[in-house]
Amino acid sequence: MLSFAFALAGILGPIGSYATAGPLACSNITSQLGSSKVNTQKLSLKYHTSTEYWSTTQDAYKPSCIVYPTSAEDVSVTLKAIRVADSRFAVKGGGHNPNTFFSSVDEGVLIDLSSLSEKSYDPETTLATYQPGGVFGDIYDYFIKYNRTVVGARLSGVGTGLALGGGMSYLSPQYGMACDSFRELEIVLPDGEIVTASNTTNPDLFFASRGGGGNAYGVVTKYTVQSRPVGEFFAGIIIYAFPQKDTIIEAIGNFVRYNTDPKAAIIGTYEKLPTPDLNLNIDEAIIMFLVYDGPDPGDAFVNFTSVPHLISTTGIKTYPEVADMPVSFATEASRGNNIFRVGVHRADNDEYKNALDVWRNWAESNKGKYTLLSLDFQPVPKSLTDASKAQGGNAMQMPDGPWFWLNYLLTTPPGMSEPDYDAIQSSFRDMVASTTNAEGLPLFINDANRDQHPLSTFSTYEKLQGIKKKYDPDNFFADKTGGWSFD
Repeated sequence: MLSFAFALAGILGPIGSYATAGPLACSNITSQLGSSKVNTQKLSLKYHTSTEYWSTTQDAYKPSCIVYPTSAEDVSVTLKAIRVADSRFAVKGGGHNPNTFFSSVDEGVLIDLSSLSEKSYDPETTLATYQPGGVFGDIYDYFIKYNRTVVGARLSGVGTGLALGGGMSYLSPQYGMACDSFRELEIVLPDGEIVTASNTTNPDLFFASRGGGGNAYGVVTKYTVQSRPVGEFFAGIIIYAFPQKDTIIEAIGNFVRYNTDPKAAIIGTYEKLPTPDLNLNIDEAIIMFLVYDGPDPGDAFVNFTSVPHLISTTGIKTYPEVADMPVSFATEASRGNNIFRVGVHRADNDEYKNALDVWRNWAESNKGKYTLLSLDFQPVPKSLTDASKAQGGNAMQMPDGPWFWLNYLLTTPPGMSEPDYDAIQSSFRDMVASTTNAEGLPLFINDANRDQHPLSTFSTYEKLQGIKKKYDPDNFFADKTGGWSFD
């Protein structure tokens, strides 16, 4: 039976302007789902946990209520109630995206997907299913008992929404991006309809959902993906002091250009700390994440392992251990006032070295205004783009590798005044914008700031705009959440 508010809406239309929209939506949802699935107690531990984010700037936003759906039907009811009340809302998986209002909301409805956590494996088809609740570490732990895994995040604490934005994995050089392994998605559309998206059912929606941005076209409530075999990995972290920084940067460039072993994967992370330089270079280090699918990497990493270093944790690991590698210096592991920006560069020239110089100069000019500054090198080898194409491609329609993304991370001190915070963010934005990105290559949604408009760098942008209009014709998701722009 429809609640009074639903019935009244049939006469008056959306009634958010006649009452406080968030509380009204919460009341409607509670009447439909029951109080056990709706939390309005802002002082409760559960509420507090749901409003914690990797980027702590999002912690300040307090929803009118938090909904914990346990099925696609619950999500459908919730979206319909939000629409009737004309309320703002957000959908939260792992809460790792630092863009404001992408998974946070103030005085609206927060849909927390943590209770959607079922997983399964079919040994006959080798297909795996998982729901969006929890983090990839939980998923890896589940599938390892079958000697299988899925292509997902490189760190265990990252949520499943990463896959909708592409999803770079240590397995990507072999199997493509995380979204390339999708075989079927259960999606709740903006109007509340529950549909299946695959290559044969709603194929346009399926295409857009593979790397076209999380929660842009609906709420994914179940993933069916191609699982992958896993055994032992040679993996670990190597940390280098400042005298080796240029040697390692050169080794990263050579790896991007010349490595052809799809089992070998790296992330190179250049860290700058706020400590005074004193001409001693004690404020910087480079951390290499090295992962090989197999116990013997041969000479795949020799350009890194042969360089003098401070710390090495390399050795034989299981895949869950790879995702749990010691990450005290890794940017993704630390909550804070974090923000991402992204760049993209080709492997056949040295344009990235200009970006590196610009970044280094900015770091020196802004001492004391950050607690951590990081520049991450993320290779996209040809084996990755070939694997993507072999599975039908994704929303990026990735051009042939090799090329690479640069991820810029800025962590600012807590307690900064609003003018100081705005000034450093503006300066950081301008610094990244001043670097030269390669034409014809897509920006990586997972690492992009909203004002970079990453979707507009996709060759498929016009196609994605049409799909967005088809499945969200009145811009409900675009107007009521803080997601990617299709304008």
